[in-house]
Amino acid sequence: MEQNSRGPRLVASTSDTYCCSIANSKVRESKLQEVQFGEEVNLPADMRDEEFESNYFKSAQWSPDGTSLITSNEDNTIRTFILPPTLLESPSPITLTPYTIHTHPTSINCLTSYPLFSLSDPTTTLYLSTGIDLPIRLTNALSPNPTSISSYPLISPTTEAYYTPSSLLWSSPGHFLAGTDCLIALFDVSRNGEGPLSRMPTIPSKRHKMKGGGVGMRGIVSALSMQPSSENMEAGMLAAGTWTRWVGLYDMGGMGGTVATWSIGEAADKDAGVGGTGITQTTWSPCGRYLFVVERQSRGVLVYDVRVTGKLVCWLEGRQAETNQRLGVDIFGAEKGTEIWAGGTDGIVRAWEGVGLSEGAQERSWQWEAHGGNFGSELYLDN
Repeated sequence: MEQNSRGPRLVASTSDTYCCSIANSKVRESKLQEVQFGEEVNLPADMRDEEFESNYFKSAQWSPDGTSLITSNEDNTIRTFILPPTLLESPSPITLTPYTIHTHPTSINCLTSYPLFSLSDPTTTLYLSTGIDLPIRLTNALSPNPTSISSYPLISPTTEAYYTPSSLLWSSPGHFLAGTDCLIALFDVSRNGEGPLSRMPTIPSKRHKMKGGGVGMRGIVSALSMQPSSENMEAGMLAAGTWTRWVGLYDMGGMGGTVATWSIGEAADKDAGVGGTGITQTTWSPCGRYLFVVERQSRGVLVYDVRVTGKLVCWLEGRQAETNQRLGVDIFGAEKGTEIWAGGTDGIVRAWEGVGLSEGAQERSWQWEAHGGNFGSELYLDN
């Protein structure tokens, strides 16, 4: 393993605002808002039920224009942090304070921002979110309250019960996909209050005693990602993963037929020996050739060549992600080829360079400590 000579520099952090119970984090957050906005914040009178629940970050993602961070926490709240334009000019790390705070009635299952999100155009600063037993909601991140602009019900046609999506993906600026139990649904964002345009079952029938008779991909669709489009292809393949450790590839961005489905259990447990209990993320290399499969309770990442269905090219070892929480990875093209960064339960970020250039086990290239026991939200500048 090479020593990291780049030395990422901390430029911003939420500090210890949320490194405590939900009740205490609300008090700390209110004080920061009073200082920044000069407005008194009224807290709930009774917060006894939240005195011992840790208010950890469940997800944090960049807006597509790179100006904002959208996060979700254990307190069922989505926060939008707008980064100051002088961020990189400050000699010391700045403290991040949320611009808006949207508290939802139930736990937030999925969150994804609008692909054309631009802070200069407030009509585009949108995000999709899903709660338990509720419609999918489209909300403006800059709105002072969490009132949704549109909602999209995903209901069982037989029981009329709400499906709770476990994955969301914008397939285009006007459409998005939602993954749930043995189903991928396509929605038109302009059709407020309406259900999906189309439903694509991942197995022929849920009534069969073998859940599809051994055909297709069974289980809750917990991960969705779109293959980068090439010059000769309008839409790449859709990659879907399930909690039951299956991967499915679908043509024409999910609107065509099934290309392939396969189980990753044997590859993860026996071939790679990295373990896992369910897919939390599928993502693609910039060239669209390799598919990366990330699991919970896993010590690595599986790398497949989609040109040969189900062929395990290599696997990344040393990823400390033995938890049921969704610990994601980031992938980008670098000088040495495809590079993957992954955070671990020990607060360390590990990086693998030149992924896909060799077969078999691949050790991390370098690592750095992102959190010294202070598990808030932090921003680093890679020098």
